[in-house]
Amino acid sequence: MKIIVIGTNHAGTTAVRTIKRLDPKAEVVTYDRNDNISFLGCGIALWVKGEFKDPKGLFYANPKMLEEEGIKVKMEHEWVSIDAKKKTVRIKDLKTGKEFDDNYDKLIIATGSWPIVPPIPGIDLPGVQICKNYDHAKIIQKANLNPDIKNVAVVGAGYIGVELVDAFVAAGKKVTLIDVADRIMPNYYDSEFTSIVEAGMKKAGVKMALGEKVVEFKAGKDGKISSVVTDKGKIKADYVIFSVGVRPQTKQLDGVVDLSPIGAIKTNDHMQTSNKDIFAIGDCAEVHNIALNQQMPVQLATTAVRTGIIAAVNCLQNNTMKTPGFAGANGIDVFGFKMASVGFTATSAKRMGVEAEEVFFTDNDRPEFMSSKSPVWLKVVWEKKSRKIIGAQVGSEVNHTETMYMFALGIQKGLTIDELPLIDIFFLPHFNKPYNFITLAGLEVLGLNYFKKNDSKKKK
Repeated sequence: MKIIVIGTNHAGTTAVRTIKRLDPKAEVVTYDRNDNISFLGCGIALWVKGEFKDPKGLFYANPKMLEEEGIKVKMEHEWVSIDAKKKTVRIKDLKTGKEFDDNYDKLIIATGSWPIVPPIPGIDLPGVQICKNYDHAKIIQKANLNPDIKNVAVVGAGYIGVELVDAFVAAGKKVTLIDVADRIMPNYYDSEFTSIVEAGMKKAGVKMALGEKVVEFKAGKDGKISSVVTDKGKIKADYVIFSVGVRPQTKQLDGVVDLSPIGAIKTNDHMQTSNKDIFAIGDCAEVHNIALNQQMPVQLATTAVRTGIIAAVNCLQNNTMKTPGFAGANGIDVFGFKMASVGFTATSAKRMGVEAEEVFFTDNDRPEFMSSKSPVWLKVVWEKKSRKIIGAQVGSEVNHTETMYMFALGIQKGLTIDELPLIDIFFLPHFNKPYNFITLAGLEVLGLNYFKKNDSKKKK
C-alpha cells in the first residue's frame, strides 16, 4: 500500500511515523512546502522571551529522522491539486519549479491552518508581523532583542497574543494589547479568570486597548509602521504583532472533499473525509467535540497528534479505530498565573444556545497548617438537562493545570457534576486537602460544602 501525506507538522509527522510502525512494508511519502517539520509553535513566546537560547529544541523530529524510519520526505514541495478519480496528487518542486503527479492508495491531508489577515489598510507595512511558523518566530525574536523597538502593539488577545505580550514586557518594551473583544482569552476562560490576569498585566505596565477595532496601520517617514489606528484612537507602535485567529488551509480542496462553511474538512469518527480513500487530520479538519456533541475544528497540537494516530491506523486497518472525541484541553503560563481549561466556558456555551449551569470555587490548595499554600480557582460547567460536565477551568500562581487532564477524560466519558465529589482523589498534606478544591466544588453544587466559605458561589 502506498500512502501520501500532504503536510508534515504535528499531525502529518505523527501519521507517517505511526503508519511505518504498524506496517514497515507500507510505502509512505510526505510532502511539505517548508524546509522544516514538527515545529512547536507554542514555544515561540518562550524563545522570544529568552527562556532558552537554542531554538533546536522546538523541533522534535526532522527529515533525516523520518527518512531513517523508511519514510520518503519531500521538503519544499507544494501540492497543486488532487485528482480523486485517478488517485493522484499534483506536486510542485519549489526549488526547480517543475510539477509532477504522484499516485496513492490512501491520502492523508494535513495542510494545517494559517493566520487570518484581513484587508486592513497598512497591514502589509514593514513591522507588521503575523505569528505562526519558525520563520515568523525568528523575525519576532530578533525584534524583541532590538533596542530601537520600544513600543510594541499586539493585535489579538488570544493565547499567542497574550504570551507574546508577556515576552515583550520581559524585554522592557512598552506594550499595548488591542482586541475587539472586551476581555482577553474569551474562548478559553470566563471573566473570573481573565480579570485576574488582566489585573496582573496592568500591574506590569501593559496598556489594555480592549473593545477596540483596528481600522488602519499608519507608516512613519521611513515607511515602517508608526501607529495603529483603532475606532477609539491612535496607538504609537514601532512594531506590531497581528494574531487574531487562523483558518484551515483548504481552499484548493473545494470539490475534492466536503468542507464546512468555514472551510474545515468534514470528517467522520475515523478521520475519513467524504472520499473513502482520503483522510484529514490536524488544524484543517473537523473533529468530534464531545463536550457539545458537535463537529468542529479543535486547533491544538495535541488534537493534531491524536488525529494523526487515528487516521494512520484506519488507513491500514480499514477503520478499526474510532475517535473517543475531543474536548480541547489547553493551558497557559503568563504574568505569574498558570491556567488551563477544557471544553466550553459558560460564556461560549450560552453563545451556542446550550442551557448550562456553573460553579466557581476558590480555596487554598493545601491545608492551612502547611507553611506554604496558594489560592486556586476552579470553575466547572455542565449541561443543565443531562448534568454532564462540558467544561472546566483552573488557575493559580502555582501549577494545578494537570487537573484538566482529569476533566478532559471526564468529559470524554460523560462524567456528571453529581459524580464529581465521588472521584477517588488521594490526599496528602504535601499536595492537597482531604476535601480538595475539586471535591468541594462538586459538594458545593449538591449543597454539601461542609466548609462553606463566603468566596464560593453557585450561579446559573
